Amino acid sequence: MTSPNLPQRIAVVGCSCRAAVACLQRSGAAALAADQFADADLRQMAPAMQLADYPAEIPAWLAATDATHWMYVGGLENHPEIIEAAADVRPLLGVPAPALAAIRDPLTLQQTLRLAGFPFPETQLEPPRAGHWIVKPRKTAGGLSIGPFRQPVETEEVVYQRLLRGQAYGAAFVAIDGRAHFLGATRQLFGRKWKAPQPYQYAGSVGPISLADTHQATLERLANYLVASTALSGLFGVDFILSDGELWPLEINPRFTAAMELLPVDVMRLHLSAWLPEWRGENATPIDHPVDVRGKLFVYAPVDFVWTEQLAAAICATGATIADVPMVGAVLIQSSPVLTLLDSAVSPGHLARQLARQAGQIRHLLCHKRP
Repeated sequence: MTSPNLPQRIAVVGCSCRAAVACLQRSGAAALAADQFADADLRQMAPAMQLADYPAEIPAWLAATDATHWMYVGGLENHPEIIEAAADVRPLLGVPAPALAAIRDPLTLQQTLRLAGFPFPETQLEPPRAGHWIVKPRKTAGGLSIGPFRQPVETEEVVYQRLLRGQAYGAAFVAIDGRAHFLGATRQLFGRKWKAPQPYQYAGSVGPISLADTHQATLERLANYLVASTALSGLFGVDFILSDGELWPLEINPRFTAAMELLPVDVMRLHLSAWLPEWRGENATPIDHPVDVRGKLFVYAPVDFVWTEQLAAAICATGATIADVPMVGAVLIQSSPVLTLLDSAVSPGHLARQLARQAGQIRHLLCHKRP
């Protein structure tokens, strides 16, 4: 595919920007980035800066760049004041700050989805008296700070949500001209089974995976309802769980999600075309890996250590494909994200086992080869 012959330069901001920048470059768009890490491979891909005061520095950083537009990725949706300030600096290719509460607040989402006939896990401000529940921040990303309910929390910044048991998934959509288009679904890997530090913390995804026709139809109805009733535009994700055969939406991510780089679709061309008509005219055709399932798994630090060239060489010698690679000399504390494993296989189950095995080898190296 060719990109429009225009001097557009897209700034990407958020907790970790590498996947989004890779997808922009795959679409032929020029990119730059600022995030919490500015890892070594991101710096090789595009001009990138690590923000010491993240996310407060974002508007000032953006003003100092030559970006023509900007977009946000994971976690920044929890900072609408930053989004609003940055949108005053450069045109935003994303959901504006005033529209986020209707999409992100779990109590609002419960009310609107149930009124529209969609299921949603029972969610309330009051501590439950019986049953199995989780405690969840009203502003969360990546499953952080979510845990089983044991005792009341004295703040209205959390909600209590009835626990549903089942397999967690993410569905990817793009909204263009008021209509949602399904791009694919992935199985989510999360929690301590995948060595994430917290019980519901996101650790990766594998996909695309096939869904039953009825489940895909439900997701498409949900997505089109959301697009019609909110300001969703461009790429967005729907986290859901299949419990006893029923599909339950959990969260709406109003942005590019980490799993979207696994889909064999030019997702960023579609995202840009939602706002910039010059990017339209070419369909999002498969671009790579049309058969294999692709996957990613975050490796979290089992101990405190310093990233060295020797560690990087030892990990590469295992044959693993890695991304989000720290800068040499970076100090990694226990439980912090270290890197991302990327791989492919013929089936989701085979791939998940493959990623788990590779991650175990890397954690062993981190424990025994650190300075």
